[in-house]
Amino acid sequence: MTSTRARPTTLEPEETEAMTYLHTRAAVEEYLRVREDLFSAMRADRRRGVAASEIARTAAGTYSTPVILEYLSCVELRDDTRAALRTAGLDRWVGVRSTGAGRGPRKVLLALTRDPAELAEPDRRALPERLIRALKDAGIALQLTDRTTLADALYGGEEVRLCRARGGCVRRTALSSRP
Repeated sequence: MTSTRARPTTLEPEETEAMTYLHTRAAVEEYLRVREDLFSAMRADRRRGVAASEIARTAAGTYSTPVILEYLSCVELRDDTRAALRTAGLDRWVGVRSTGAGRGPRKVLLALTRDPAELAEPDRRALPERLIRALKDAGIALQLTDRTTLADALYGGEEVRLCRARGGCVRRTALSSRP
């Protein structure tokens, strides 16, 4: 009696490596899609009023509680800053973004989005003060480096880190867990 089972095909080493690579690429793409879905769901729950601590508890095992809480805090700060800029009519000149490769935002940064030369001189002089006032009214503070003015940072093309005014801007040290 002869066997009807197919004989295993022997693959050349190059073929095996290429297939593994394709499987890895597909797995990475799937992971990134699912990760974005998780962060999107966390943002949606928070906007619906779910407590950040409850979201972190529910998502336990995916990321640590401090990572999730910091992520949600940065998202809220970014969104609040965008709203403050829009309310003050500054959103066409200044933008805000959050950073943090891999595990969500870690910093919220403000920067000029247009060439300063496009601003009329009176507007150029008034912009830093208008920004400070709009952010202060929203409970947001600027974290400027020592001896740098907001005007110097903005017109020099730098990004300025933002934080909540109520707790003050905390400078991270080498002992801090994340920058």
